[in-house]
Amino acid sequence: MSATQQIEPNIDHYLAEYARVERELPGSDDSKRERQAELRRFSDAGFPSTREEDWKYTSLRPIEKRRFEISDEADTPSEKALAPFLPAGLDAFRIVIVDGHFSAVLSGLDGLPPGATVRSFAAYLNATDGASIKAREIDEEPGSLTAMNAAFFTDGAYIEMAAGTVVDKPIHVLSVASGARDERMTQVRHRYVMGENSQATVIEHFVGVGDNPYFTNAVTEAVMGRNSQLTRCRVQQESDKGYHVSSFFAQQRRDSRVFNHGFDLGGRLARIDTNARLVDQNSEVHLFGVYAPTGRQHIDNHTRIDHATEHSLSREFYKGVLADYGRGVFNGKIIIHRDAQKTDSAQACDALLLSDKAEVDAKPELEIYADDVTAAHGSTVGQLDEDAVFYLKSRGIGEEGARAILTYSFANSLVNKVGIPALVSYIEAALLAKLPGGQAYADLA
Repeated sequence: MSATQQIEPNIDHYLAEYARVERELPGSDDSKRERQAELRRFSDAGFPSTREEDWKYTSLRPIEKRRFEISDEADTPSEKALAPFLPAGLDAFRIVIVDGHFSAVLSGLDGLPPGATVRSFAAYLNATDGASIKAREIDEEPGSLTAMNAAFFTDGAYIEMAAGTVVDKPIHVLSVASGARDERMTQVRHRYVMGENSQATVIEHFVGVGDNPYFTNAVTEAVMGRNSQLTRCRVQQESDKGYHVSSFFAQQRRDSRVFNHGFDLGGRLARIDTNARLVDQNSEVHLFGVYAPTGRQHIDNHTRIDHATEHSLSREFYKGVLADYGRGVFNGKIIIHRDAQKTDSAQACDALLLSDKAEVDAKPELEIYADDVTAAHGSTVGQLDEDAVFYLKSRGIGEEGARAILTYSFANSLVNKVGIPALVSYIEAALLAKLPGGQAYADLA
């Protein structure tokens, strides 16, 4: 950075904040040098602006105008405060991160099978030769906010499946923002390393409690070995005072499979980037998402699938439900590179507007540079069928209840794809509770 280059005041704040917490960040001296390089990348680029094509519909000014700080320690919420976010009947291993710090008290990891490692990311960094560990495992992680995370992250979940390991129940990664103190930020990084022929299901859950504004910036990396399978269910339920940004990066080797389910139900503003790069033959990725902004919520989903080699498959289906003044964005890009012959790809995004004040921007994209592929995409935006509403009303169901039931039916096909009954029931109830008139039916989900 040149001596004459001007640093925006908000960037200057984060440079000072990094200097304050640097000594406490996990990792060796080598990883600290890598963090400093990422900090420079963030400070050079600054926060994304609406002048950038990928951010034209989402302004981060509400985040930029605040001065968020890293929490030095966790403000552990009570069991009563967390109870609404623990799906009833869910049999799972659990690792809990509160305000960016691992909570042994709230976690439960007993009984993991041989070959399965689940631990705090900070503990992993501090217990291993730092020269062999990178702050980020996947080289291509574009974006200034991913660089910010690589510089600042305090903890997260490190999950590694040795070759041939199969975990027979989900791993619940619960990231909690306590909201106990004003303008705190949580910077967490999760890494999933899937060995050859391994399988695991991870429920990545972001929740917010408390009454103060906060900022969550999360990055997840998935390194997929040959013939491995990862099912990732991301549930975002930040509080109404929460600002949420998260990115997922999957790098897929031969015959690997990623099933990614995303449910965005919370937050004042949320931006989610989901990226998969298929670098070997016969790899496949399935992306499913439901987003439901109500009130004045703003939820932005950006996805990118890179078919970098031949004989790979992708499926992508998103549905949005928007009420009140809710604003939704979906931008899905599928790139089929020149060497990616025999690619099979399909994408669709549908949105349902429940209010004349709600708004959605949908932009499915295909870039095809190979000539022997099967690819399709489409998008629809509409409103509820008034004849169907009338039919339910004629059967004794009130106006709001009829609309809630029909809206729930619209989204439910993607909810059921999760395949974990306790989690499906939990998401169904959470979705119904957000819909006008749906609370009365949430207990029936």
